[in-house]
This record gives sequence, C-alpha cells and structure tokens, in this order.
Amino acid sequence: MRRLTLLYAVCLIAGSALASEIEYRHGFAFLSTPKYPADFEHFDYVNPDAPKGGRMRIAAMGSWDNFNPLSVPGGQMVAGLSVEAPHWNLLHDALVSQAADEPSTIYGRLAEGIAVANDGSWIAFKLRKNARWHDGKPITIDDVYFSYTVFTTVASPTVATPLEPIESFEVIGPWEIRFNIRKSDRGDPLLPLRIGSKPILAKHYWESRDVTKTTVEPPVGSGPYRIKDFRIGRSIRWERVDNYWGKDLSVMRGRFNFDELKWDYFRDDQVQTEALKGDVIDVHEENLPRLWETAYKFPPSDAGAFRKQWLPVEKPWGLWWPIFWNLDQPRFQDVRVREALWLVSDFPYLNWINYDFYQTAESFFHGSELASRGLPDERELQYLEPIRHLVPPRVFSEPYRPPPNGGKGWHRENLIKAAALLKQAGWIVEEGKLIHGQTRETFHVRLVAVSPALASSFIPYMRNLERLGITATAKAPEISNWLFRMRSGDFDGGAIWFLPDYTPTHLIANNFSSATAEHEYGNNWSNMRDPAIDHLIECIKTAATYTDYVAAIRAFDRVMLWNFYFVPGMTKTRIGLAHWNRYNWVEAGNLTRPAHVQTWWFDRERASAVEKFQSR
Repeated sequence: MRRLTLLYAVCLIAGSALASEIEYRHGFAFLSTPKYPADFEHFDYVNPDAPKGGRMRIAAMGSWDNFNPLSVPGGQMVAGLSVEAPHWNLLHDALVSQAADEPSTIYGRLAEGIAVANDGSWIAFKLRKNARWHDGKPITIDDVYFSYTVFTTVASPTVATPLEPIESFEVIGPWEIRFNIRKSDRGDPLLPLRIGSKPILAKHYWESRDVTKTTVEPPVGSGPYRIKDFRIGRSIRWERVDNYWGKDLSVMRGRFNFDELKWDYFRDDQVQTEALKGDVIDVHEENLPRLWETAYKFPPSDAGAFRKQWLPVEKPWGLWWPIFWNLDQPRFQDVRVREALWLVSDFPYLNWINYDFYQTAESFFHGSELASRGLPDERELQYLEPIRHLVPPRVFSEPYRPPPNGGKGWHRENLIKAAALLKQAGWIVEEGKLIHGQTRETFHVRLVAVSPALASSFIPYMRNLERLGITATAKAPEISNWLFRMRSGDFDGGAIWFLPDYTPTHLIANNFSSATAEHEYGNNWSNMRDPAIDHLIECIKTAATYTDYVAAIRAFDRVMLWNFYFVPGMTKTRIGLAHWNRYNWVEAGNLTRPAHVQTWWFDRERASAVEKFQSR
C-alpha cells in the first residue's frame, strides 16, 4: 500500500495540468445520446414526492454467507450487495447510475461529470465534493483510487475481468481520476458503464482488512441503506439512511422509499409462495406456472387486499434455465452428440403442461432486436466470413428454429435423427443401453438443478433420453452444493438462466469466452473454449456503431445456437409479481428491469385496508 500511495502522489502532481483540459458531461449513452438533459430533476418512472416509510419484505432462494462482494472465492453474496447488477447494491454508491428507461445510458452519481476521449484512449470521472460515508467521513478521490486498485489486482474474476481493458489509471486533480485504456480495447463503447458502475469502497475501512476474504462483519458504506440486522444464511434487514448524502441527486430522487427492506431466504419454491400468502413476506416474483395459476385464488385476492400483476418490463428475455453441457467431457465436444440431445427436447410440450406460462426460446436474446433472424445479412457476414471454417455450415444457409415436431412429448422422426447422429459419433445400442463402440463407456447423464421444481421439469426430457438408450438422473442439492458442483465441473448437464440486457458485452464475455474457462471461480460453467466465439466476442467489444453492435451480437447468437452448446428450451417474456396491496407506484411504460423495490412506496391507506381484512 506504501507503493500505491507514492504512485498516487506522483500522478496527482503530473495530472493537475490535464484536469483543466477535460470537458465533463452529466451522462453518457452507449452509441447514442442521453434521454435526460443536464438539468433533469428526476427519472420519469419515479415519484419525486413519494413518501418515505414502511417496509417491503422479499423472498430469496438459497442461502448467504458473505458481505464482501470482491472476495475470492466469493462465498454466497447477501441480497443487496450485488456487483454484477449495480442497481441491486444498497450499501455502496458507484460513480454512475444507469437509467431503467433507457437501454444503456449512465448518469453521474458519485461523479458529477463523465468524460470520454474522442479516440477512446481514456475515460475520466470528476467526483462530487459533498459525498460522505455512513460514518460521516468524506468520500475522496483516494477512496476511488484505492477501490480500482483492489478491483484490478486482487478481486474475484467476475469483478476484475471487465476491467482488463484498463492499462493504468491516475489521479489528475483533487477530485478527478482518469482511466487509460489499452489500444486494442479503445473501440469498446461500453467501458464507461463497466468502469463507472463498480461500488466504491471505503479505504479507511478496508485497508486494515483482507479484501480477498469473505466476511460477515457489515462494512462501511455510503449508499441509501445500511445493514440493520441479519441471521447468517436466513435473512438480512436493511434500514434506510435518513441523512443519505445523495438523496436529492437527480438520479436518486424518488427512489429507495422504504424505511426497511428485508430478504428472507427459502430453499423451496412452494414454501416461498406459502410464506407470501401467510404474510411473512410482502412481494414475490412467481416463476412457477402452477403456483401463479392456482395458488393465489384465496379470499384476500377477492377482497382486493392481494394482487397479481405483470411488471412492465421490455428487454432481451434470453433463456430461462436452459440445459448446458460440461464441455470438458469428450462426448460433449462432438457437435453431433449435442445436436442429438437437442433434437429430443420438446419444450412446447413442457410449456403446454405448464399453463403456457413461457415461450419456446429461439435466441439467446429472445424477443429483442439483438436476436438473430432469417439468414445473416451483409453486416453480420463481415463478422462471420473470417471464421467460416470454424462454424457450422448451417450458420450461413439455414435460419435457426427450435427442434421440429414439438408439442407431443416425443416424436419418432426426431428420435430416428438423433439415433443416427449418435451412431455417426460412435455410439451404439446394446441391450437397450447406449454405449460407445470403442471406449465401451455407457452414456449416462447427471443433470444437476438449482431447485426441486427445476429438477422435476427435466423428467419429460429424461424419458426421451431413455428412448435413445441414455440413462439420466436429476438432482437438486442444497444451494451451496449446487454452486460448488457447477463451479467445479461435477456435473454432466447443468442449467442456468441467461438474462441479458441491451448491452450484454460483459455478460457474454464472462459466460462464454475461452479466457474465463480458465478462471476457477468464473461464470463459464460449461467450460466453453471456441475460437469462433472468442472472435465474435472481440467483434462485439469493438463495434463502432449500434448497427454494427447489433450485427455482431446476432452473428454470435447464430454460432451459439447452431453449435448446440445449450438446449435453449424456454424463455420467460414477462415478470409476474404477487404481492399484498400495501404499495403504490408510477404507471410509467416499460422499463428495462424490474424496479418495484427501488421505486414503489408504502401507501398507508392501502395498507390499512389490508390490515382490516386480515383482522377479520
């Protein structure tokens, strides 16, 4: 730390002349123009005069054991301290905030100004002078410098990898910091968002602690909430900071209105639903079709004390718990095997028996302009032609469609095609079992799910596998064990949702690049190492216009789909929220993410009606 302090002092002296030359702006839009002007007072989707008070109790799945979002291996992060989704970090402020009614625009939060060099060689932020920590100490440029030193040197891969384009950073004034970008990454227009959205740490707190270790000691923060109390693995209560320094910022006005936010942790979907009905929690995003359709037909709903509603969200809907294969296993490295396993999936049937709650996914970016469609156009071909020899020929000749003949559970034609592909790959049936002709390995698939409900949804698929001679099991271990098995490769087939936004560069790179397959605690759980995918990820990163950005993502989408690395299955194109009718909100069109925790407020009149009903 002594060396860093000396470097900080040198940079401050050398950079002082540079700071006066920088023209800062209030916001930055990814390949576009910010919607809100410099003098805007609040976002359109909030009520700036929303009353403060009340509470919201929320359900969470699994467990938690960590308050340190930067630790390696990381533990299980508690709700309210997300790094990957900055809008879910209640404790820490970041340099910028992202608007929920724009696809990819950031506005200053801790930073009053944002500046980007014309050639992309640097990105600078100017810190506000009135920001302070919860203990009353001011937030300084020293805190910012310390934070990014930690992020780029000792933080977990999910934090450090997005910041790899930073060649160096320097303090160029008492309130200013500049990030110098590697020449090869200067075309990435997402860097201001990726850099600016990281949580700023309190140097005076963390410099005497090991930032690489998990902890259950509540750290010092600066955000709208502080930790009130907790039960490790079971619950967390956050209390609103009444004198929060940033409450009157244009990006914060009308947000975070509840005096208390509480998350209770559950290990079963059905129990979460019953906890909601029993008034143990207030709101719940219901993801199980059976429960959405049948569980909430009870007297409070008839009396208006309880509501179900679809949240107004518009975004790329991605994939809802698709199956992916452990590509470290030789059998799954054969595209013919993967296609056979894809062919016998029948998600239209699964959806039919689930009240048509979902849609069949046709893209990793289903329901958005980022999704591939038809055949590649001229712009997509500029990215695909250099790797033609590395991708399946159908990428160029055939639009992707879900497996044919869906809706009946299983189909003879699909089974015949799948069996033929497996035979070409060296697999034969002996005494009803699929066995490799040379190695004599029996084809058995261990499916590992995050919950019993997901594991049970695999049953129709497993029956189809049995028709090919493939034996299969599905298990739903305790959440921490599930996470360990996914990270360590102790599975044959896993499932995880892929939920992108309109700027999914970071998400794509973290989940699918060859580099992240080498990270012990990274997000590339399938261990994918594909040079064509790596090439397209670089194309996405360096797209100079939004049109090129969309084209690069569509090209990536095609190559992923035709390689059958994932069995896409279903997509969830709407968010169903069940809740006690204690709240009010602004009716403000579609947003890019759910915002009820951040923007709703406690309505005492509605709450009293609920209480009267419950006292009957």
